Amino acid sequence: MAKVLLKNVTKVFGSKVRAVDNLTLEIPDKGFISLLGPSGCGKTTTMRIIAGLEKPTSGKVYFDNEDVTDIHPRERDVAMVFQFPVLYPAISIFENIAFPLQARKIPKEEIKQRVNKIAKLFGLTKILSKRPRELDMGLKQRAVLARTFIRQPKICLLDEPLTNVDPKTRIELRTILKKMQSEFNETVVYVTHDQSESLTLADMIAVMDKGKLLQYDTPENIYETPANTFVAWFIGNPGMNFINCSFKKLNGKFYLNAKTFKYDITPLAKTVKKEASSDKLILGIRPEHIQISLDMKPSWIKSKCVVTEPLGNRMIIHLDIGDQQVVKAKSSSLVDISPGDTVWINFPSDNIRIFDGKSYNLIS
Repeated sequence: MAKVLLKNVTKVFGSKVRAVDNLTLEIPDKGFISLLGPSGCGKTTTMRIIAGLEKPTSGKVYFDNEDVTDIHPRERDVAMVFQFPVLYPAISIFENIAFPLQARKIPKEEIKQRVNKIAKLFGLTKILSKRPRELDMGLKQRAVLARTFIRQPKICLLDEPLTNVDPKTRIELRTILKKMQSEFNETVVYVTHDQSESLTLADMIAVMDKGKLLQYDTPENIYETPANTFVAWFIGNPGMNFINCSFKKLNGKFYLNAKTFKYDITPLAKTVKKEASSDKLILGIRPEHIQISLDMKPSWIKSKCVVTEPLGNRMIIHLDIGDQQVVKAKSSSLVDISPGDTVWINFPSDNIRIFDGKSYNLIS
């Protein structure tokens, strides 16, 4: 277990490709953090820098306040798991899991006890005598993860380990991984493009894009208070709705003017005037926070249903609010709404977010 600090780390490939851009990130000892972002955002390069497989162009890497920037990967005591499971094909699953302990010359009886214990946790007890070629992808990845945790390295680096397993195994392994991290008190860095994995597993999430760290916070804060429109859109299924507006004063009150409707933000006017770079603003609201009604309600916004997406007990409703702007609302599938219907919607004031129209950063 170790605390990790990346300080002003930059990695440039060739002369132009800036894969990681001046990244400063502290990973707490025994913490479970996720590096989250789209393909090419720099998350895997960051993980490889922590492992020592890539040397930063500039900046420093620290483990427990020790500068390890120039230390060989073998000396860092880091374990890595990748998308595709890697096992020794000529030996049994028991021997694969036991291999790190055998290398340390742990007594055989202790090895047996520890392997049996972790095999039970990962659901591998019945297949310990089998060879890797006899297993499906999900069981192989379970074995790799068991081997990683039984070793108890300073840091576990998991690079999209659930990408290639079936949905049922993916859900089961999420639960097991969280339990294992808590039981073994490991420092875990989990790399993924899947926001649901980050939200369910991590204590802290580092959202990256184009090599930059956009926000590093708890899952709750990233979901409820995204730092900018990219984070707001990337987190959520579907992501946050955005409506282009201008900041207007009318009869002593302050509004977001979206042309087809006005939204009163008088209580937030002081903050908006102070933080906004211009009168161009963006109103954001998550689909599940939009209130809908088939009956006309005073001060609610008139819209037209253009598409519905049934999702079991939930439904995503695409609503045209005019001026070529469409928002998505998430509602119960029991609501009887069809394309072409007129729908009245409301944005509760506690759930709206206001972003700067030029920088796209959160204002309020």
